[in-house]
Parts: sequence; structure tokens; C-alpha cells
Amino acid sequence: MFYQNCRLSLCKILVVPVLLFSATSLWGQTSGSKAKPTGSISGRVSIGEKPVPGIIVVAGGLNSPTPFGQATTDSEGNYRIGGLATGQINVTPVAPVYVVPSNPMYGTGRVVNVGLNEAVDGVDFKLTRGGVITGRITDADGRPVIAERVNLSIVDENGAPVRAAPPYRAANYTMYETDDRGIYRIYGLSAGHYKVSAGVDGQGGIRMTGYYPRVYYPDAADVAKAAIVDVSEGGETKNIDIKLGRRGATYAASGRILDADTGQPLAGVYYSIGNVQRSQNESYIGGTSGPGNPTNSRGEFRMEGLQPGHYAAMVNPPMGNPNQSLGPKVYADPVQFEEVDGDVTNLEVKARSGLSISGVIVPDGITDKNLLARLSRFTVNAFTNPGPGEIRTMGSNSAARVNADGTFLIEGLRPGKVSLQAYGGDAGLSVTRIEYNGAVANRGIDLQPGQNLSGIKIFITYGTGVIRGQIKAEGAPLPTDWIIFVSVTKQGEQTRFGTQADSRGRFVINGIPAGTYEVILQPTVFSAQPPSGGRPVPQRQTVTVTENAEIEVTFTLDLTRKEGP
Repeated sequence: MFYQNCRLSLCKILVVPVLLFSATSLWGQTSGSKAKPTGSISGRVSIGEKPVPGIIVVAGGLNSPTPFGQATTDSEGNYRIGGLATGQINVTPVAPVYVVPSNPMYGTGRVVNVGLNEAVDGVDFKLTRGGVITGRITDADGRPVIAERVNLSIVDENGAPVRAAPPYRAANYTMYETDDRGIYRIYGLSAGHYKVSAGVDGQGGIRMTGYYPRVYYPDAADVAKAAIVDVSEGGETKNIDIKLGRRGATYAASGRILDADTGQPLAGVYYSIGNVQRSQNESYIGGTSGPGNPTNSRGEFRMEGLQPGHYAAMVNPPMGNPNQSLGPKVYADPVQFEEVDGDVTNLEVKARSGLSISGVIVPDGITDKNLLARLSRFTVNAFTNPGPGEIRTMGSNSAARVNADGTFLIEGLRPGKVSLQAYGGDAGLSVTRIEYNGAVANRGIDLQPGQNLSGIKIFITYGTGVIRGQIKAEGAPLPTDWIIFVSVTKQGEQTRFGTQADSRGRFVINGIPAGTYEVILQPTVFSAQPPSGGRPVPQRQTVTVTENAEIEVTFTLDLTRKEGP
């Protein structure tokens, strides 16, 4: 499925290195006779109405660690970043001791959709002086605990959790760890109420050096009994000291991976251990860890550093590690076990020969040789949906690169309903449909035990249409704690595109093939209190896109304050 997928996570942070870059590193930089991009973003950085000079402002991609450009504010607090190509850009002041306006999805900064050679002005930032929490972490004997993680959670004045995340910024991430004296100092915090803790919950995890059970300031094991720590703008809250208990021991889990039919050990199988977590509807494997080595010649595996908790041992799918392609293509049901107060041994993971799906990428109306050459850049992913009562694991996914002739082979699959996705081509290339035996199979393919499927066709087309839009707000400005997604779908096809509207309410989606589409606006509200007018509902419009055409779409959100009963 070709979609600029935005996985919702409050803790996802844009990495913004504090470095100076030459013009050759700017996004969209071209060589030869091609014209260089001339898009720009400018604005002002201030505290209240007072300008802040000397602040570095960085423009970068939402998923790229390399900035596209940067500038430093002048004596009036003004900045301008030039040489930007069209696209979605996150603009961020690098000001660790200040509180920078944040985006609930992408961390600090503002998202701006820059048009071709567009000069975007007025991307301003009003900073506030950050607060500080500092203290010391010691063990049961009063000795400093070194390199221990300190955790913050934001709460209201009554101690109830607030749906927000502390500013874990790339530039000062290590300040959440204690130094050699056990001292920590967390700065750049928004004024508000916090609960502070150190150590880990007893829900499992891998930590080779042992662990401390979680303690909340000042000495509570239960978050409900934790003290509320108040932080004022520019203030420093001192002596938030925590005394941990005794270091807990970690243990090992070991066993063998066997052929389920013959009982013989399987060598060269990559494996991992993961935490088993439960939601209301399913059990799933949370964080996983593997040693990076496969089973030995006797099929044996071993994992150290397990904290007490509920785990599962599993076979990794043949993807991610190039060396895994050399080992057996197998799958297995996860083997669950409890780690309590000692090593777990003699686990047996029974693996079966994985199934395969093969097929070909089919150009749908594409004749340009340069575009056809790009098809080999695709990766095809297969995901097997868990059946009723089955645990969701990473072993449900397998992937393969497309060969130069357009063919692909995905191995190591388990039986079940398999969904296929193709991604990794250049902009403008998208999947229209998937066929098996001449029938459309966009919703998945049934893979039966002992069955290998071939002849899958994934049709890919090239689009040159553009949908550009504006979201207008009536009654109030667009809230800063909303994320507004815009998706474009074509009925009966897998074709799907999406983007996030920027801080001005603008969005643009490129590379859309000709056809009729539904444009869906979906605002997501992150504030603890619902909007006065109620949470917004999705809006839809139908548009027809032609080749090389640009379609304008306007949505209106009524943000007029509604009086309560």
C-alpha cells in the first residue's frame, strides 16, 4: 500500500543535530544544468514580544536526521532558510533551555508544506524559559546510582495523568540519566505538574546489568501515592531525591529450535525474546531483543539479562538481516514462559517450513524506461494477520526486494490471511491493485498450510496529478494541539495517499494517477479536555484528477465555542 504512513506516537522525536551545514547538503540540491530550488521559510523567534537573537533554526524532514537547511536569528529575532525544495518540512528552533512550541506527533517545531519555489513567511516561534527539576538517585545503601534513567510524567494539579509527553529532545536526551554522583538535572521543561520516578516496572525487559524496581518521588512504589512536583517558568525545583531499593537480579532463558515434524535441531535460525503484553482485544509481543546470532549446530539458543516478567521465544522472519537469507525459511508459534526468580531452560520452539508467495510487479500504463527501471526499487511486504486467540508477533511479517526483472519471492510465511504491500519506489509510483488468479485481492490472500502461491500480480502506475488544499477555521484559529490528516483513496483500488496539514492548514499531495478519488479530512485532538464544540468528525469530498492537473480543495472547520448546558 503506497501511503505516507504517519504512525501516531507521542514520543516520536525529530532528530535535529546542532551542526552547521554547507549549501550542498540542502534538500533538493541538484547539479548540472537543473535549476536549484528557491523555496524558503522565514519568521521571528521571540520571548513574549522581545526578540531572541542567536537562535539556530533548522528545517528538516519529518523522518530524516539530516537538515535541509538552517539559519541563525538576527538582532531582531528574524530568520530565513532558503534553497528549499517542495515538500513537507519541520521547522525547529534549537533552544534546549527554552520551551519550544511542540507538535504532538513530531516533537518540537512546526510542520510547513512548501510549494514549488514558495516563500513562506510568518513561521514564528514564541519561546518561554524552561524550568528545571534536579535531584539525586541513590541505592538502598545510600550510594549513588550511576547512569540510571529518570522518568517524568505530566499530571494535572490533582495528580491525574495528562495526555502529553515530556520534551525528550535529541539535543539533550542524556540529561535524563544520572551522572557519576547519581545526580540528574532535567531542564527546558514546561511549567506544570510532574511525577518523577527511577527504576523499572515489573513487566519484564532485557537489561544486562540488573535493574532497580521503580520508585516514585519521594518513596512510593505506587504512582497514585507519588508526590506532585511543581515546575514554574524559568524556575528550578531542587532536591527531588529518590532512594531505590536493592538491585534486582536478571536471568537467562535457553532452549532449542526443533523441526516440528522430525524433532531434529535446526541450526542457523535467527530468534528473539519479547515481552508479552495484553490489550483488551489481543495479546501481542512488545519490545523484542535478539543476540544477532542464529542457533548453533545443535539448534540451541540463549538470552541473558531478562528481568522477571512474561516472555515469548520466537523465530524471526527472513527479513532485516541479510545473513538470515542463508538460514532455514521457517516459522513457529511463540513459546511463552514466565521469568520469576531463576533461569528458564529447556524451552522448545517447534518450527515448520515456511510457505512462500511469488509474483511480479506489473507496470500499469507505464512506458517510460526511466520509470520502469525504478520498479526494481520496490520492496514487497507480506503480513499474516493472527487468527482468533493467536498472539501478534513480528514473525507475522516477511519481505523481499523486487528483482531487476520485476519478480519477487517472499519466504518463511505462516498460514493465514496474508496482506501484501509494496513500497519504496520514487514519488509518483503507486500500487493500484493486486491480483491472484485474475481476481482482485486487495484485501488479502488466504494462504493454506502446505501451500505456496505463485502468479501474484502487483500493478503499479505513475501519477502526475496534484491535490492541494486549505483548511479554514471559523470561530477560532486552528488549535496547536491538533494533528490534521488528509488521505486520498480510490474506490476499488489499493491506491492510497496521505499527508498532514501544516500549521497554516495547508496540504499538498503529489503523484496521484488520473481518476476519481475521495479526499478525507481527519482531525485528531490531543488536548486533555475535548473542544467546546465537541470532537471534530471526518469530512469528505470527491474529486476527479487528470494527468498533470492540480486540484484545489477547501475544508471548513467550525471552531465556534459552544456554550454548555
